[in-house]
Amino acid sequence: MANNNWTDIKPEVNGSAEFFEIVNDFGDPMELVREAISNAVDWKASHIKVSFNVENINGSKRLVVCLSDDGVGMTNQVLSTAFWGLGHSESRKLKANGDGDLIGEKGHGTKIYLRSEEVQVRTKSEEGCFESVCPEPFKALSNEELHKPQLREIDNFIDDRSTGTEIRIIGYNDNERSAFIQDIVRDYIKWFTKVGSIEHVFGIEHNKDFKIYLKCLDADEFEEISFGHTFPEENSSIDSLFEELEFDAADHYVKRFIYANERLKNHPEVTFDLVVSVEGDQAKRKYNPMIQERSRKETGRYKVSDRYGIWICKDHIPITRVNEWISGFGTGSNSMTMIHGFLNCQDLKLTANRGAISNTDSQIQNELKERVQEIFDDIDTYLHEKGIYTLRSWQKEHKTIKQENAEYKRRITSIKKRNACEYKGRVFLEPQNEAEVFGLFMSIYTLYPEKFLFEPLDYNTSRGIDLIARNKTDNKISESEFWYVELKFILKKDFNHAFKHLRWILCWDFDKNLSEASELIGVEESDIRYLKTEKDENNNPIYFLDKRARGGNRVEIIKLKEFLRIELGMEFK
Repeated sequence: MANNNWTDIKPEVNGSAEFFEIVNDFGDPMELVREAISNAVDWKASHIKVSFNVENINGSKRLVVCLSDDGVGMTNQVLSTAFWGLGHSESRKLKANGDGDLIGEKGHGTKIYLRSEEVQVRTKSEEGCFESVCPEPFKALSNEELHKPQLREIDNFIDDRSTGTEIRIIGYNDNERSAFIQDIVRDYIKWFTKVGSIEHVFGIEHNKDFKIYLKCLDADEFEEISFGHTFPEENSSIDSLFEELEFDAADHYVKRFIYANERLKNHPEVTFDLVVSVEGDQAKRKYNPMIQERSRKETGRYKVSDRYGIWICKDHIPITRVNEWISGFGTGSNSMTMIHGFLNCQDLKLTANRGAISNTDSQIQNELKERVQEIFDDIDTYLHEKGIYTLRSWQKEHKTIKQENAEYKRRITSIKKRNACEYKGRVFLEPQNEAEVFGLFMSIYTLYPEKFLFEPLDYNTSRGIDLIARNKTDNKISESEFWYVELKFILKKDFNHAFKHLRWILCWDFDKNLSEASELIGVEESDIRYLKTEKDENNNPIYFLDKRARGGNRVEIIKLKEFLRIELGMEFK
């Protein structure tokens, strides 16, 4: 018989496991800086000081991170619940009451501080001053226990301002500290935190005076870092660039495209802002010192392809790069390296660690992707018609003309210095490479075909032996016997062809190391030929390659320089 007495179940949460999971969701230790800045901005601070130090604590060196801001501070309740607890976001409450400019919403950000040996907090709000300490939070969570912060009220510790918060994090990130140097952290701040926000591009100015003061392990003094992501000044007049810089013009090109408050057609409640800065390589390197030089690698520096492209943002802070959203852009796979772009959409739903947008409705993601593709198609058209690609085509044409002019002058100078022979009213230049050997040979063959025992038929240097020839005959070509003729400017011992089918070698001269009985090794190491010299009926030298063992074809050599002197009396001087 059924029992109609229902029993209520109260779902329980394994608190320590959830805390441990959230703490470890933050994959990049630098995200501590991002969360600290976001909290300072949300709590109306005008600045935050961030310092990294190594201190000797209980006989051991420990990484200590110090955070100090002049925001409104934390009340007893906020410190107890939102700071140390999970999912209690004061920013979320304020957003619900109409303050839509706040960043925080999940109540997870400060949990990254728990990846440490101790967290110390002092804060002053209108309610009063409080101190809170949590020893060994990460050790407790690793042992499946909740961390145990303590709290007490203290006397006023702030003399020069009314409210604010100081946080000291000891032994953060297992004391691993190699990345906390000034250049690397500054770069992270200007790209991946609220201080690097792109909001100023769209006329949002209420955070413009916020500043961060940063001192890392390699710095002696605090450095002031101003608000806003860095973009280069526009420089898109292709006529002026080309006139001033010629070959280097495209490397300095900068053109910015801004799309503000764009609305999705199928989700009209969803809007986005997009800024795309198309930048040449030198334009990037001028404002971004963290781009590594092509010839060397340095810690913390990166290739253009590892950083640039299109980033999707929320709160005007980059979340993840989405270059795969764009297809058919530019002239090749590297075209996205020209793009310094950010798309901001406040309707995105982020994962707990702000590392991905996968919680966002897939229909919204797809429509954003489609709209961005349309915009990039328009940008691409502009760049081809009157932008950087037009500039590159001008550069290519101009470079070709200059190269041809330079090559013309070089060759004229070379011709004037080269040995030459005047023969029967014609001037022949001494060859300087294999192609010129062929040209000279064909000129002589045209005049005196009877001087040669073969007839050249097919010349091709793209693959294999250079020339196919046949014996002198009146037979049809289809009935002829064919041979290879290999061309060399200087014949050397290292012979990079097979000897099979080879009947003649035509060269200008011999290498100085080549002499009677020298070995020439083909592509088959077992096939070795030896240079031999004989005399003809006029006591002139005849050169050929022979095998010591029986078998194998005899390869005759024409040393063209010597041949022309003996047969035609041609001297090059």
